[in-house]
Amino acid sequence: MVARHGETEQAILQMLQRRRVMMMDDVLAIGHSDFAWSELFLAIDRLSRKQLIALYRTGSTYQLTFNRPEHQ
Repeated sequence: MVARHGETEQAILQMLQRRRVMMMDDVLAIGHSDFAWSELFLAIDRLSRKQLIALYRTGSTYQLTFNRPEHQ
């Protein structure tokens, strides 16, 4: 199961690498063919907690971007 977590996280990071900014609804729609909605949602949560992505509320959904810390 841990390997599946890594696959899901990598898929999300690759989507963001290609598009830079995505709405959560788009990530869920695009990734739905390969992963369950719950897997995607949990991966987004894990990536956010690891500070690898940033979430911004926009209306009734969220915008996802790569997190770019100022001090690296």
